[in-house]
Amino acid sequence: MQSFNFKYVFATVLTLTLTSGGAAWHLGSQPTLSPAQDRLFDGANATWVMGTTTLIGLLTSQTSDRQDEDDSDKDDQ
Repeated sequence: MQSFNFKYVFATVLTLTLTSGGAAWHLGSQPTLSPAQDRLFDGANATWVMGTTTLIGLLTSQTSDRQDEDDSDKDDQ
């Protein structure tokens, strides 16, 4: 069950991160931005950075959880 929930969280974070990264890239490639577009770019860029950090954290925690399970299995034997 935990792996099932992890997949949904990971997919959601990945989707939001890629969408905001694409928006930031698209807006960043424009020659000039209106004030509203500038605010949107700042928000998309912040979401991209936060999402990337969260993805790294999710992957790291998933790896450490598996290592902890392997260690506890060895202790039981």
